[in-house]
Amino acid sequence: MNAGDLLHTRDLAQRLVEAEATIKALLSGQIDAVVDSRSNTPVLLAKAQDALRESVERYRVLFEKSPMPKWLYDVETLRFLAVNDAAVRSYGYSREEFLQMTIRDIRTADDVEAMFRAVRDLKPGPAAFGVWKHRKKDGSLIDVDVTGHTLPLDGRMSLLIVAQDITDRKRTEEALRASEQQYRLIVERTTDGIVKIDEQRRIRFVNQRFATMLGYDASELIGRNLFDFISAAAKDMAREAFARELVDTSVDTTLRHKNGTEISVNVAGSRLFDDAGKYVGNLGMIRDTTEQRKLQSQLMVSDRMASVGTLAAGVAHEINNPLAVVIANLDYVADNLGRTVSRDGAEADPSGPLLVDEIKSSLADAREAAERVRLIVRDLRIFSHSPADEPRGPVNVKAIMESSLRMGWNEIRHRARLVKSYGDVPAVEANEGRLGQVFLNLIVNAAQALPEGRAEQNEIRVSTRLEGERIVVEVSDTGAGIPPEIIGRVFDAFFTTKAVGVGTGLGLAICHRIVTDMGGELTVESELGKGTTFRVSLPIVRESERAIATPVEPTAGPGRRGRILVVDDDVLVASAVKRALAKDHDVVAVVAATEALALCTSGEQFDLILCDLMMPDMTGMDFHGGLAQVDPEQAKRMIFMTGGAFTAKAKSFLSETQTEHLEKPFQPSSLRAIVRRYLR
Repeated sequence: MNAGDLLHTRDLAQRLVEAEATIKALLSGQIDAVVDSRSNTPVLLAKAQDALRESVERYRVLFEKSPMPKWLYDVETLRFLAVNDAAVRSYGYSREEFLQMTIRDIRTADDVEAMFRAVRDLKPGPAAFGVWKHRKKDGSLIDVDVTGHTLPLDGRMSLLIVAQDITDRKRTEEALRASEQQYRLIVERTTDGIVKIDEQRRIRFVNQRFATMLGYDASELIGRNLFDFISAAAKDMAREAFARELVDTSVDTTLRHKNGTEISVNVAGSRLFDDAGKYVGNLGMIRDTTEQRKLQSQLMVSDRMASVGTLAAGVAHEINNPLAVVIANLDYVADNLGRTVSRDGAEADPSGPLLVDEIKSSLADAREAAERVRLIVRDLRIFSHSPADEPRGPVNVKAIMESSLRMGWNEIRHRARLVKSYGDVPAVEANEGRLGQVFLNLIVNAAQALPEGRAEQNEIRVSTRLEGERIVVEVSDTGAGIPPEIIGRVFDAFFTTKAVGVGTGLGLAICHRIVTDMGGELTVESELGKGTTFRVSLPIVRESERAIATPVEPTAGPGRRGRILVVDDDVLVASAVKRALAKDHDVVAVVAATEALALCTSGEQFDLILCDLMMPDMTGMDFHGGLAQVDPEQAKRMIFMTGGAFTAKAKSFLSETQTEHLEKPFQPSSLRAIVRRYLR
């Protein structure tokens, strides 16, 4: 009951009391008239009586017609003196029944004593009694908010009561409290973190899971800015998301733990609005995906290795063929070299010139075959790298596709004709190894969609083209196609249409994730009986980044003659490097880093040191560290030769020292060019 209603009720009761007292005084002759307040003149008795009765009736109507139960009772006897229609309707008693009752008849037993305490020391004026339980005639209980006003009546203290039924409201409030308690219980038990922020990004609520996720107590997070816990690398993306006022979104990002480490999370959030439609903040569901991301990375490596494993037989075939050429031609050269010239240099056979030409031809064939092996080894190295091995950078799509085709050629050759349609396209922003994994997987899938033995009837087509700021790569086959009812699931993990033991169902799912991570899209189109096309769309490299490293071009002339130290535990490699350089330089070759370090510490000086990276006993890295301590200038003149930096230590070393290195196998011409550049 509001203050206005209480004032009105109090005024009504007071006027009723005054009117009845005035009428009684007039009828008893105690007064002869009343004074008209407007004219300040006496009013005749009969007229005054009529006016008073009219006034009394008007106020009685207001009392009777009030929508809330009202009654007047004697404080001493607790008997009802008057009740209104609303009280009769609400409580179920007739007016006559009410006037035979006391106030305790509608109170519960527990409330009676409390009621006596409440009215014992009442003084004239308004009073608020709070919420009480009242019993209706049918025995049911209701909750009422009781307010009143005490006033004297015939020399006794009376109490005018207004009782507002709040049973439904209280029931609703209790249900809401129970619901909130249940909701909070659910929030605290969920495995996901929950955070609520206001429009200033200040945290207003977190559940315990989110606090634990970040290593804090929940109380430590309240009031802090959410951006305090977003990793530095992810803040720009977060600001962009808020700037675009995303209503409902799910993003992958990283948060910073209290101990300084970073955790990967997926955030599903939505904006919050008040009843007036004003934006008041955001609610976010945060799921820790750190372990999931690690697993995905492992699966990517696993799938790449599985892809290479399935091609092992084909790769062996591709290597064995050129190796057979190398061995056969070198045997021919060895067998016939003695027939060409004698030990004293004289011609040993009349057919010598003819044999020289044949030997040259054999050596040319052997070198071409060896080059084929080198390319295969390079392709294998690309696919053996883990996703984290190489950062993104400008990648030549055509070169990666060619490597992938060589890797998958054994799968293709017996099933289809290969058609290439390369457009003139710029480099893309990607990771070489991961993009190669995608292409190889798509090529193998295309081949396996075709039956063996009908290569002339089937076709696999690879194409590249530029569309705006993106490059589109397509791999198509003329196989049976993918049924419409399952094409939507081809990128789902572990979904496969291949026979048991043939496929894991991870290949396309991982390819989809790889392409998405590189900012691209992987889609599929298929028509039954006509074939399938997988389409990769990738962003091109920005203009300032388009340069792709190219091999060093040999410079003319031998350059300055220098003193060179060659260190390699493989005797054949050390000898081959020495032979390649011995014509133009003084070369010392050793097969142990310990021997090389002993030479340098004994005072030997070299203009250039060519050193293998991975060696037993002492690695090239350890040799470099030891030499840097005794002769830092010579340590600066080291170039590393490596067949692959396979350990984390080796990768870190090459990255941190930023020393130049040669990937084995390398071209002798490239080796000589680098030496000339250093000695220039």
